[in-house]
Amino acid sequence: MELIERWLYDVPEPPKRTRDRPMKILALGMSRSGTESLSRALRILGYDHVFHGFEMWQNTPMLWKGWTQFGRRKWGQSRDTHGTSGLTRADFDSFFGHCEAITDQPGAIFAPELIAAYPEAKVILNHRNVDAWHRSFCTVLRPLTTGLFYHVLPYFNANLYWEAQYLSECVKSFYHGSWERHGKWVYEQHNATIRGMVPADRLLEWTVEDGWEPLCRFLEKEVPPDEFPSGNTVDNTHDSHDNDLLKCVVSARRNLSLCIACVGVLVAVGLGRRVNWGQWIRAVDVRASINSFIAF
Repeated sequence: MELIERWLYDVPEPPKRTRDRPMKILALGMSRSGTESLSRALRILGYDHVFHGFEMWQNTPMLWKGWTQFGRRKWGQSRDTHGTSGLTRADFDSFFGHCEAITDQPGAIFAPELIAAYPEAKVILNHRNVDAWHRSFCTVLRPLTTGLFYHVLPYFNANLYWEAQYLSECVKSFYHGSWERHGKWVYEQHNATIRGMVPADRLLEWTVEDGWEPLCRFLEKEVPPDEFPSGNTVDNTHDSHDNDLLKCVVSARRNLSLCIACVGVLVAVGLGRRVNWGQWIRAVDVRASINSFIAF
């Protein structure tokens, strides 16, 4: 499999970061618990740079592959024989050495490793009602893990392939195989783990409804005059993801169409049918063009 990934699904490596400023804030609540609002609030308070999960696909190049490899070290066959991932501060710095704060995934699912790697950082456990969180989380992930997008197209575009691997080998592993079945108890266990690992004077439990005051008091910042950032809707998340991956989807559809056309030709040749190669090439071009404009 490693050879296939190297041959078919090779993607550029993002530039390796080095830590050029202290890591100050680890916001380790799960996605759909105010992470995007919190990331904007931290920027308003002057933290530079605040990593959020949207950077997984907004970064150039995308970050799916590197975090999947971290997931393989934590949950896969490459994990340490003593039961640890072996992930270090240097590993995490290579992705966000330029950041003073992180929120959302993938940081949340590597929370124990991040807490150990940055013992000087303050920790925010952003949370919400578990039932509301679970409904929202499943609604976001459902279209990303079903149908043509998840089961077929990833094999025809390298970035989509690594996104699918990340969802399978990191997110699904974190939820013991199913966020639908196990999401609620894993969410509660995750929060309990953070409470158990972080000293009380370095930990803030916080919800979006709490707003500025407890957050600023914990961070020793003045309350800004700005209204607290509004929440990120499910539709906003899908729109951001779909818009940024549209080129990948178009590419995957084109490659899929070409493969289908080639298989059709091989079958036709195998059956002894005469093939008009000029018509076939024109037909392939038309199919590719049509698929390029199919809405994702």
